[in-house]
Amino acid sequence: MTLGAYILRRLGLLVLTLLAISLLVSGIFQLLPGDAAEQILGAWAERSGATLAAMRARLGLDRPWHEQYLGWLAGAVRGDFGKSLAMDVPIAPLLAERLGYSLRLAIPALVLGVTISLVLGVAAATRRNGIIDHLITVVTLTGVSVPAFVLGSVLILVFAGWLRWLPSSSSLAEGSGPGYWVRILALPVATLTVESLAYITRTTRSSMIEVLKTPYVRTATLKGLPRRLVLVKHALRNGLLPTVTVIAFNFGWMLGGVVVVEQVFNYPGIGSLVLFAIEQRDLPLLQASMCVVAFAYCVANLAADILYALLNPRIRY
Repeated sequence: MTLGAYILRRLGLLVLTLLAISLLVSGIFQLLPGDAAEQILGAWAERSGATLAAMRARLGLDRPWHEQYLGWLAGAVRGDFGKSLAMDVPIAPLLAERLGYSLRLAIPALVLGVTISLVLGVAAATRRNGIIDHLITVVTLTGVSVPAFVLGSVLILVFAGWLRWLPSSSSLAEGSGPGYWVRILALPVATLTVESLAYITRTTRSSMIEVLKTPYVRTATLKGLPRRLVLVKHALRNGLLPTVTVIAFNFGWMLGGVVVVEQVFNYPGIGSLVLFAIEQRDLPLLQASMCVVAFAYCVANLAADILYALLNPRIRY
């Protein structure tokens, strides 16, 4: 199978995945008590049935479930996700704005996490069962064992409360430029980086240990090649194959699954938008948000699969 045919096949599966997720979210939402009309009216929903019925009619919630879903799907195919029921604003611009904020948080955290993890993983593998290996294991596992809200609170206490170097909240205020974004993103990026270190480091360590035992690495060493060249050119390239999958999943998690981190630092990312949609029973907004997160996961995994073949030409599509 050629690369082009493989990508087309995966894109077809991506479309089916997004369709299944939107259908699943819509179906589960029907089982939850209440709807957007009751959330908007609040106490008035119990006092006036006529008002509640009028609100449902205005929001289109009085139509059968399948009509609501097919109507949303028809608009989504054209790139129109409709309006948020809770905020009465177009969903597409809101999603684009929140996605931009999430990318500003996820990309630096991913770059830092991958870079540090690869260095620590290689160091631990080349000094297996030594002091450095044990120290790296303890540090990374301790970092991942601490809940994100605890780690974030500690960082706020130290760097915002005691040292007063950074702001305690990452809520967007008046400001622009690289310096502004570095200040407000420093603590949440540090939290996400620490959370992802253990998984990537342990995967890199395990795969590097196996690769270092292979005949071609021993042959390269016996030929007298420099140790750094053997590690980077011969061992790390093949040792990265399992790590690439973990990195792809981490990118999807950082983009849409970091609701706790966004809540701790009051950061308006797409994870907070998903939580808001659930609380307000805003089904169109939730469907669109979940499709964006699922799309990020699928694209990251597609990129990982393509990278497999670049790292190891023996792999075929």
